[in-house]
Amino acid sequence: MVVTELPVNLTLPPPKIPRSPGQHVSGIIRCMATEMGILKPEWAEELSLVDAREITDPTTVLRILIGLGWERQYVDLLPDVVDHPSEIEYDGVYMSPDGESLSFIYKWVKVIHEFKSTYKSTKTVGDLTSQFMWLSQIKSYCKATDTLFAELHVLFLNGDYSYPMKPMLKKWRIEFTQQEIDDNWRLLMDYLEYRRAQEAGME
Repeated sequence: MVVTELPVNLTLPPPKIPRSPGQHVSGIIRCMATEMGILKPEWAEELSLVDAREITDPTTVLRILIGLGWERQYVDLLPDVVDHPSEIEYDGVYMSPDGESLSFIYKWVKVIHEFKSTYKSTKTVGDLTSQFMWLSQIKSYCKATDTLFAELHVLFLNGDYSYPMKPMLKKWRIEFTQQEIDDNWRLLMDYLEYRRAQEAGME
């Protein structure tokens, strides 16, 4: 038997919903999180009206592919969820929710769905209050779609890191207040204006 290890070239597939050129909410949140020390600088991108980020790091690509593969299979188990309904533009900022549904929560309401896969521990994530990036993203989607409700589906690849490590799937329903949603959007828009003023001053 002759075994030869061969090189593997991984690339990311095109997004389900093509991304419009311009400012995307994910870029604003990544830059904010970097300045706040939440995100390591190598995970951020330059804040720009043109989203030109290109992910080529093999480890990062593999992690994203794991998440995309899980999401593709999992969303098929949620028959009431519309997968990637459409790209939304709100206040000149683009965003693409992972899913959307109508659910009866004391009345019929629109529910935004977000899917994540992560190497974080369930213990670290806890009750979600420490997850600025996830919550800011979801609140932005709620703002743009005029709803207070969301469901967050998270695959924890290493669970709570107890031995033996095993994946865990958790799902949360979140009901925001309108004040929480509005405050989040104001924070993002203020930061965007601040960054644009900085860039204009450097020209």
